[in-house]
Parts: sequence; structure tokens; C-alpha cells
Amino acid sequence: MAGSDVLYEANGVDLVYGYCTGCHSDRIVAQQGQTREGWDKLLVWMVDEQGMAEIDEPDRTQVLDYLEAHYNTDRPNFPR
Repeated sequence: MAGSDVLYEANGVDLVYGYCTGCHSDRIVAQQGQTREGWDKLLVWMVDEQGMAEIDEPDRTQVLDYLEAHYNTDRPNFPR
């Protein structure tokens, strides 16, 4: 994987790292603990309010799949 010592190694991690760490640390991503709907709303907000470029398909779905699986409300892979 591309340089993260925080994000859980699984399908989609490179996309999440690539899209998110341009502006955020990987720890900020890992600590969020959002539902899929929450992650989706956060992405929309970042595009609409923060000037982030849209994530086109199929990358958007892969990013949401990864975040939902590994950094949902229970944050099973949050580093302790």
C-alpha cells in the first residue's frame, strides 16, 4: 500500500489513501466512524462546500465500500 501505517490493508485502501490523504491524515480518515450514508454525505459536503473534486465511478463506490467495511460506526480497524 502507498505509505499508510494506519489504514487497514484491504481492497480499496490505495484509492482511499490516494483520494483522502491529499488533504487529510490517514488517522483522521480512520477515526471518523461513519455509516455508509454518513461517508457519502461527507463526500458530498467536501465537494459542495470544500472544493474537493468529485470521485468518479467506479472509484467512488470502491471508496465507500472500503470505508463502510473498515471504518463504520464500530470502527473495527481503528488503530488502538
